[in-house]
Amino acid sequence: MALRWISGGVTAAPGFSAGGIRAGIKSSRKPDLALVVSDEPATAAAVFTTNRVQAAPVGISKARIRRGSTRAVLINSGCANCLTGAAGTRDALTISRAAAEALQVVERDILVASTGLIGTRLPVAKVICAIPRLVAQVNRAHHTAAARAILTTDQRTKEAAVTAMINGRAVRVGGMAKGAGMLAPSMATMLCVITTDAAIAPGFLRAILRESTSETFNRISVDGDMSTNDTVFALANARSGVTIRRGAPGAGTFTRMVKAVTGRLATLMVKDGEGASRVMGIQVVGARTSREAQRCARQVAQSPLVKTMLAGGDPNVGRIAGAVGASLVHVHPGKLDIWIGSRQMVSRGVARPVPASVSRTLLMHPATTVRIDLHAGTATGRMLTCDLTEAYVRLNAQYTT
Repeated sequence: MALRWISGGVTAAPGFSAGGIRAGIKSSRKPDLALVVSDEPATAAAVFTTNRVQAAPVGISKARIRRGSTRAVLINSGCANCLTGAAGTRDALTISRAAAEALQVVERDILVASTGLIGTRLPVAKVICAIPRLVAQVNRAHHTAAARAILTTDQRTKEAAVTAMINGRAVRVGGMAKGAGMLAPSMATMLCVITTDAAIAPGFLRAILRESTSETFNRISVDGDMSTNDTVFALANARSGVTIRRGAPGAGTFTRMVKAVTGRLATLMVKDGEGASRVMGIQVVGARTSREAQRCARQVAQSPLVKTMLAGGDPNVGRIAGAVGASLVHVHPGKLDIWIGSRQMVSRGVARPVPASVSRTLLMHPATTVRIDLHAGTATGRMLTCDLTEAYVRLNAQYTT
C-alpha cells in the first residue's frame, strides 16, 4: 500500500495535541518545555539508551512504560537532569506530578524526558510555574512549537508524518525529534516522539519500534558518542478504528509507515549535525554476516579521518580502506572494491587513477555515497554520517561556557 507524506508532525494523527513554550530553563530566550498529549489513554512503547550512565527521566519513564499505556509526554531542553543523584529523580517526579495535575490525569500516565547540559539541576520552580501555561496552549496546531522546544544545538526542527490506507481506512503516523550531536550507536543525544491513530497491542508496538529504531536511528552517526538521555516514545490512540495485529493484513504497511517516519527524522538529524556541511551514506556489500557488514559500515562512518576527508572534499580513498581494515571484519584485500558516488576508486584492492578535475568534484555535493564490496559473502550494511568540521570542534570545545 502506498504511503503519502503529510504535514502535522507529532499531531498529524487525530486525537493528539502538542505545545512548546519558554519556561526559563535555558539562559537564552528560546523555548525549552514541550508537551505531547493524547485525548484518551494511548498504548505506549519506548526504546532507551543503552548507556550505563542514564539520566533521571530515563529511569522514571522506563518504569512507567511497562504498563503499556500513557496520556502525555513532557520534555524539557536545556538541562539533561543527569549526574544529579536522588535530587534529580525528585525533580523529575515533581514536574511530572505538576503536569499530571494540570492535565487532570494520574501521575503514572506522564512520561518524561530531558536533554541539555549534564550535571545541572532542573529549575523546578520555573518549570512548575510554566506548566499550566503550557497545558493551556496545547492543541493540534502547535506541533512545530513542541518540536522547537526540545532543540539544543539543533539548527532546525525535525518533523515527519505519513498516511496510508489500511483495511479501507486512513491511518496516520507522525513524529518529532531532536538531535545534532552525540549521534552514535544505541541512538543519540536524541529524543523522539512517534504518534499514530492506529490501535495496536503494547508488545507489538514495542517490537515495531525496536525494529524501526534499529534500522534508522541506530544507523546514523555524527560523532560516535552515545548520550545518557536517548529516548524514543511511540503512542497509539486507536482513533482511526484500525487495529494492527501480528501477521494480519496491514501490519506490513504500518511497519513501513513507522520506518518511513523514523528514517526521515534520522536523516534530518544527520543533515543538522553540529557543524555539518555534507552527509555521506556508506553501503557495505559482500560481507560474511549482517553483523560484520554493519560493523564495517559503522567503522567507516565514525572514522575522524574519513569525516575530515568529507569536510575538505578530498577523496582520499586510503582512509576509507584503512577504516574497512580496522573494523576487523573478514575481507579479501586483493578483491576489495570501493566507489565514491558512481566512480570506482579501488578495484580488486588497487587504487585506480582519477583525474584531478574529477577527484575535486566527487565530494563537493551536499550528499554523496560510498559503496564498499568486501567480496566475502552476501550480507549488507549501511550507515549515514556527516563531515567533521572546525565548527563542530568550536561548538563542543565551549559547550559548558
